[in-house]
Parts: sequence; structure tokens; C-alpha cells
Amino acid sequence: MGVTTFVTLVTKDGCFDEFYNLAREELAFTRQSKGCKSILVSTNRETNTMKMVQFWEDEASFDEYFERRVERSGADFARLLEGPPEKEHFSTENFGYEH
Repeated sequence: MGVTTFVTLVTKDGCFDEFYNLAREELAFTRQSKGCKSILVSTNRETNTMKMVQFWEDEASFDEYFERRVERSGADFARLLEGPPEKEHFSTENFGYEH
């Protein structure tokens, strides 16, 4: 079924809107990456937090993408985020309830 990856990003105070706008532009790069099936984004401006749920064919596809993401956006991450993105991978299961 693939891998579900949860990514949590916390921005520095005063940087949420800049990071939000950057993420909106840059998620096209993520979505076009080999193995990426879809991405959902949730935000909480009060806590400077963005959470992404990404669906990948496998963890190796995500790892290849993330290596390119760091090369492409590492300087922006360092400037705008409190720390590195937190990532968790889980096996995606289908119990037959999707739409």
C-alpha cells in the first residue's frame, strides 16, 4: 500500500507567513517527485506549526526526495524554522473505507 509520512514544521516567531508562502510554491516540487502520491497540509498560526501528511510509494522514494529538498531549501529551513523538520513513517493500510 505504501508509506504515510507525517512531517511537522515549526517556524520561528514572525516567520510563519513567509514559510507558508514558500511551502505553497515548493509543494509542487514535492508532488512531482518520483513516488509521491499526495500531500495534505494543516496549519496552526498560533503555534507557528505546519503539519503535512504525505503518501509515498515507499520510504526510499521519500528519502530520495528529502535529500533533494534539503539541497533545494536547506538555507530557507535554517532561516525560518525553529529546528529541522520532524518526520515519521508508517505503513499505509487500506481497510476499504476510502472514497
